Amino acid sequence: MKTLVQEESIKIPAGVKISIKSKHVEVTGKHGTLKRDFKHLPIELYTSGKEVKAKMYFAKSKQLSMLRTVCSHISNLFEGVEKKFQYKMRLVYAHFPINATITNGGNT
Repeated sequence: MKTLVQEESIKIPAGVKISIKSKHVEVTGKHGTLKRDFKHLPIELYTSGKEVKAKMYFAKSKQLSMLRTVCSHISNLFEGVEKKFQYKMRLVYAHFPINATITNGGNT
């Protein structure tokens, strides 16, 4: 059975700017800018005051799960520009030993 309209909303945190142009989301905060493209999904994204709203029309339950996933991605973008994050890469292989060479001082 199809749902006529389903809508999810996310509050925009203070100190974060968001721009949405044709399903292309760009979030800017004190630690940088992150971009994400949702053109492959049949959703409607727009800002309304201090909220980002995602809307989907005539969707089944499997398709409605995409709506919540998009909202999670956008909230992760908010978190990524608010908090500083550093990922240390680990090099592991299951059976054979491997050799790795670090170039440019680890900056690529």
